[in-house]
Amino acid sequence: MFNELDYAIFFTLIGLTIVVSFLGAKWRKADFSKISEWSIGGRKFGTIIVWFLMGGDIYTAYALISVPGGAYGMGGFILYSAVYGSISYPFLYYVAPRLYLIAKRKGMITGGDYVKERFNSPTLALLIALTGIIAMLPYIALQIVGIKYVLVSMNFPVIESYLIAFLIVAAFTIVAGLRGPALGAIIKDVLLWGVIITITVVLFINFSGFSAVFAHLDAMNKNYLIPNKLMLGYITLAFGNGIAWLLFPNLLTGIFGSKDAKTIKKNSVFLPVYQVWMVILAIIGLIALSENLIPSKVSSLAFPSVLNAYFPPTFVVIAFAAIIIGAMIPAAIQALSAANLITRNIYLEYFNKSANEKRQVLIGRIFVFVMIVASLIFVLTPAASGLIFYLLTMSYAWLLQTLPAIIISMYWPKLDKYSVATGWLFGIVFTTYGLFTVNFSSSLLPWLSYMYVGIAGLIINLVVLLIVHAIVRLLRIKYTSGIKPAEFTDFDESVVGLREWRKNDLRASKE
Repeated sequence: MFNELDYAIFFTLIGLTIVVSFLGAKWRKADFSKISEWSIGGRKFGTIIVWFLMGGDIYTAYALISVPGGAYGMGGFILYSAVYGSISYPFLYYVAPRLYLIAKRKGMITGGDYVKERFNSPTLALLIALTGIIAMLPYIALQIVGIKYVLVSMNFPVIESYLIAFLIVAAFTIVAGLRGPALGAIIKDVLLWGVIITITVVLFINFSGFSAVFAHLDAMNKNYLIPNKLMLGYITLAFGNGIAWLLFPNLLTGIFGSKDAKTIKKNSVFLPVYQVWMVILAIIGLIALSENLIPSKVSSLAFPSVLNAYFPPTFVVIAFAAIIIGAMIPAAIQALSAANLITRNIYLEYFNKSANEKRQVLIGRIFVFVMIVASLIFVLTPAASGLIFYLLTMSYAWLLQTLPAIIISMYWPKLDKYSVATGWLFGIVFTTYGLFTVNFSSSLLPWLSYMYVGIAGLIINLVVLLIVHAIVRLLRIKYTSGIKPAEFTDFDESVVGLREWRKNDLRASKE
């Protein structure tokens, strides 16, 4: 199907992205003897770079493979992925700047750093860090599984290709830190925008509007709407994923790498344009269903099958290259964010408290490699064999249990570490048990009216937290925080805002 020119284009695009990602080490005179320079780009990224970086991190192989596959297999249910963005971005707009300002002022690099300072508890920080690290495994694995069907379509050996691609990911991340995937994300997003816009226009013309697709599905008696029994699952999954988005270590890495709070707010306004992808990709899955393009009925082949059916081979390889790049760049950021947690909240706290910044960078580089290898191993587990969008929803479910520690604690000054830790424990145990009951192949619980396991776990988490907090207050157990209430501010870094910050800073120092 593909000729030598097609393969040359494919490898040129991927090779160009890899080279640019390695060149990130030379970008903006990086001093990698400092942990903040390697791990979060020195907090120097402006609006455009952060837009590409976060877009490259959020919209990945998950979108390109699993959204069409989910639409093919489950119809309109997959549109929860478009809905939760409408929840996430307003949440990001109001909450992320407050967290960013504290992190910038106190030199924090991870969510675990914040938890340690806020609750004066390295142990609670360790629990939150471990949650983030474990949640990153299925997320990186999702990127790996996402390229499987491209490799199969191009007759590449799957396992060998996995190893080569993601060891290269580890290499440029180790060398360039966050600057590598930040530059690579520019190529990735430009390429993907071109591919998706082209696909949309061509298919729209080919079908004389997408209404013909829905009419054909109706004629075939194919129900592409949300099944009634899954309505609770749809609502709770969309809501849970929406409020959990900010809790992802990789998203926090991009936020902490921003140069100021305004950059975060601007991107909370501009990033939602990516959500258009989700609707278009869902329609592509329905086209595959309507036209019966997948004889094997493997839903994850929906996107490749539509490409092969309606586009010339040269365009197909460009799209396939975009999928590969769309897996490599996010995997780099995800592995880096997990390595940051291991370095800052495990190694530095429990193994070598006197480690200098150069040593921390070395440890971070080692664990980038470890996380990539661990994720490759995770791909071989049963969880990777089902609908791959569930890999991501499992990560969301676990991370949702860190909501009180990272988000609620910014708005509840008297929230104590005992309540948060106990609530986290109950939430994590229930969530993991719930996933176990469905063999880690789904995140909806049939025995709980198909409710999303993450929301069910969070409800238990919050109930336990409130009970324990009442006991702590009743017994008058003392607890301390390394961050005073006056230090939490939401200002725009204008002259007036800076003046207000200084007032709050002075007030906090006197308390």
